[in-house]
Amino acid sequence: MNNDLMFSSKNQAWATRFETFNAIQEKLGRDYLLDPCCHKETAKCLEYYTEEDDMFKHNWTQELIQKGYDQGEAQFFCNPEYGSQQSKMVSKFIQECEKGGCGDVLIPSRTDTKLFHEIILPKAKAIYFVKGRITFGSDEYWEWIWSQPTMEHINGKMTKNSLYQKYGRATAAPFPSMFVSFDTE
Repeated sequence: MNNDLMFSSKNQAWATRFETFNAIQEKLGRDYLLDPCCHKETAKCLEYYTEEDDMFKHNWTQELIQKGYDQGEAQFFCNPEYGSQQSKMVSKFIQECEKGGCGDVLIPSRTDTKLFHEIILPKAKAIYFVKGRITFGSDEYWEWIWSQPTMEHINGKMTKNSLYQKYGRATAAPFPSMFVSFDTE
């Protein structure tokens, strides 16, 4: 297995594309209000926390209620970092859903992990496996990729960028994905 590819922390900011976000939201009948794990530029929801905001320091549902939302509107969407903090982030997501919110986490489908068996399975309301591979990254990200002749600014290597000037072509993630629903009901 190529661990550099599968577990790379070089780019933890791979944005969920709006097409993917909207498809998940529609399939589950959600109206997501909070994205607790994003960059300002990649936020999919009206309310969000960035790395600087530190999602771990917040009581998500309570803060939404203080802003004037109803508890029933406390619907969360999260595409957490795919690195070493993933278990901690998913655990926090579950904890916040248990306080009265509900939501869905988009993560790699790694059903052989401790995260899956010890954290997700005991608490998940539903697990949905995505057919095929998801393409991540904003349109701006892909425009930038297509403009780079080498991989130097992408991954630090001076190799040829196979997507250079191949406008409209994007590469899917090297792993399958799933989204997991957590709810208090």
